[in-house]
Amino acid sequence: MKKSTLILACLLAGTSFAASADFIIQQRVAPIQEAEASVSSGGLIECKFGSASLYLKADKTLWAIGRNSHGQFGLGHVTDQTSWIQIAEGVDSAGCSYLATHILKGGALWSTGYNNFGQLGLGNTTQQTSFQNTGMTDVASIEGGHSTHHIIKTDGSVWATGRNDYRQIGINNNSHETMYQSVPITNVKKISSGLRFTTYLKNDDTVWGVGYNSNGQAGLAHTGNITSITELGITSVKSIFMSINHMIVLKNDGTVWTAGDNFYGQLGTGDNTPRSTFYNTGQTGVSEIAASAYASFIIKEGDFWSTGNNSNGQLGIGSFSQQNSFQNTGLEAQKLIVGYYSVRIKQVNGNLWATGDNYYGQLAVGDVVDKSTLTEMSPP
Repeated sequence: MKKSTLILACLLAGTSFAASADFIIQQRVAPIQEAEASVSSGGLIECKFGSASLYLKADKTLWAIGRNSHGQFGLGHVTDQTSWIQIAEGVDSAGCSYLATHILKGGALWSTGYNNFGQLGLGNTTQQTSFQNTGMTDVASIEGGHSTHHIIKTDGSVWATGRNDYRQIGINNNSHETMYQSVPITNVKKISSGLRFTTYLKNDDTVWGVGYNSNGQAGLAHTGNITSITELGITSVKSIFMSINHMIVLKNDGTVWTAGDNFYGQLGTGDNTPRSTFYNTGQTGVSEIAASAYASFIIKEGDFWSTGNNSNGQLGIGSFSQQNSFQNTGLEAQKLIVGYYSVRIKQVNGNLWATGDNYYGQLAVGDVVDKSTLTEMSPP
């Protein structure tokens, strides 16, 4: 694997819908369907809601493999891809939301794929199978939630579009938006969105949030929804990561804190009891955090550790057994990127490894078999 090549893996996907406008995220014991989201200006990308991989080369071409059921590869069709294929050029950075891909080209934002709540920001809810110019310019960074999309502009302003029934895009109403709306928050350096809850990390290292809170993921000692952007009471924060209904936080001192749903042990507490206040996991010396559906991941003293749901082998511990405390996989890691039921690891030497769900061949390991141990990926 060439060190000069920028590797970007991002998992796009689907999930099982209920008969109502909402849906139920289900555990995948066998390959069925699923979901994913996020962004980077290069290298590995945090992508929580999907089953595809994206790879950004040094020549600014973007490549993809895996699920393309809603045109999220921008190829003009909805055929899944079991081998790498180039999907765009001139790309500075890329990211994804649920079944959709977003790219930045010279500060301009282009999007394609699923658009049922207007998350593409095109002024409609029409699915797209080719990249469309959203009209948003001077974009510095992007963050995809499940059916939402946030951007931070170069002037520091925050904008969002998409699903908003729990006010999760941060504006002061609960109407879905099909065009980017200005969000009333400033001094934001990172955004992380979950299923229906959004968190903002400010420049002063405080965390703010808004949206659905039935599992206590806001860490405010209650399970009532948060209807306006509210400070969450945890400070000195280095990084945040929202998953479906739980949050993992990395503090500046290298400690890890969690809150929210804990049915699969994803909070790393040693039990399966949900937490509505931030819980100190006891982990120290941590440099990076991430979370997939019902699982959490950390890099601790250079090694990859994991806890929670393991139905597809996503914990990388050589089994499919659920865990409620962090387990050391023994693999050296520098960077984490997650999918709904998978995780990818970038090592210091540039090698890329993957484990978990591989139903669409999205792990790029040469087959469509789920992995319970980390297996080296083949880049395009």
